[in-house]
Amino acid sequence: MSDPSKRPADTGSARVGTQENRSLHPRNSWTILVIDDEPDVREIMVISLEDAGYQTLSAPDGESGLKLLASHGPQILVTDIKMPGMSGLEVLKQARRIRPETQVIVTTGFADIKKAIAALQHDASDFITKPVDDTTLHLALKRAMERYQNQKELADYTRLLEQTVLNQEKILHQEKMMSLGRLAASMVHEINNPLSGILNYLQLMIRLADKPDWDEARQTRFKNYLAIVYQETRRCSDLVSGLLQFSRKSSLQFGPVDICDLIEYSRMLCHHRLELAGILLEITCDPKIPKVSGDFNQLQQCLINLIFNAIDAIEAESKSESGGGEDASSPDRPAGRIFLTAQIDDADHQVRIQVADTGKGIPSEDLPRIFEPFFTTKQDGHGVGLGLSTVFGIIEHHNGTITVDSARGQGACFTILLPVADKHTENKDTNS
Repeated sequence: MSDPSKRPADTGSARVGTQENRSLHPRNSWTILVIDDEPDVREIMVISLEDAGYQTLSAPDGESGLKLLASHGPQILVTDIKMPGMSGLEVLKQARRIRPETQVIVTTGFADIKKAIAALQHDASDFITKPVDDTTLHLALKRAMERYQNQKELADYTRLLEQTVLNQEKILHQEKMMSLGRLAASMVHEINNPLSGILNYLQLMIRLADKPDWDEARQTRFKNYLAIVYQETRRCSDLVSGLLQFSRKSSLQFGPVDICDLIEYSRMLCHHRLELAGILLEITCDPKIPKVSGDFNQLQQCLINLIFNAIDAIEAESKSESGGGEDASSPDRPAGRIFLTAQIDDADHQVRIQVADTGKGIPSEDLPRIFEPFFTTKQDGHGVGLGLSTVFGIIEHHNGTITVDSARGQGACFTILLPVADKHTENKDTNS
């Protein structure tokens, strides 16, 4: 058995840049492995390929040929289908396992046409009959090169799409963590207040418990204190649970979403941030709104982002009116208002959610870019411009739309339209 050999290509005879192969890589960049048990046939084919400008590898049998395939990674393999020991069909199967992207061309005699067809069924690139002439060989090689290049481009594009999806998921989670940080900061006081109350009432209960005489009035007071402790503890638990649910990084889980519940959970998470800013949130939600099909957590992220944007816009407007000084808002004179409404749009069979504010508004020249990633009208340190692009992506993924109506100094109104979940989808999601 002769040693497998690799001969340098004659690059001077390569026809590069002609009309017929302009889109393909130069021939001297292609390596072709020839496997044939007949030395003369193998040598003639190698000489023909090298004269045409290709790099070549050769092997007298399937076993040594597969070793060359694994170690050198040729783009194209030409194998005889009928060989002693490992057949060409078995070489094809093993080559698919070792290096799936390599294109395999089988050579066969007229008596082995059925085996050639079987090779095509196992994803061979082509087959040519013996004796092999140069024209037929190079035509088969051209088709194999095109197929190799097309599959490589498709694989590269698929990897790019997968990476894009991963990057989008990272951006979504980063934006969510930014919102979570703002929520957590505002909730420190929200949780601290009931905890202070719990401690005070526990001290009173301890004092009552230390007294010897327990009349009915004292028992009633003790029970009242217990009820207050329970309510305040439950309040803390609900706040923490809401934060944990919002922060959880999980895969999309579509199911029936009650819009009024969605709004209430979002209000609860934003309550103290609104309170600190002296902003009133006015909610109008029609209880007869049908459910939509979606991921509750991501839709909640959209509403919280829109509410936070509205708060920022109102605070910016208040500071400009007060000349940058402290805001003098009060319960009787709030710094601004946010209107969150939800209703059914019967004509289009969609749920309409609107978040409107009395803030500074959006300049008309900025409106076309408002949903672009990294575009922001806020000052440095107050956002990186991912919030609205994140909202846009989530709503689009839910087969919905989001639009904005605004002008400088006239507030902004964001409108989300989500398709109503049909009964079949709703039942399927409920039972899954």
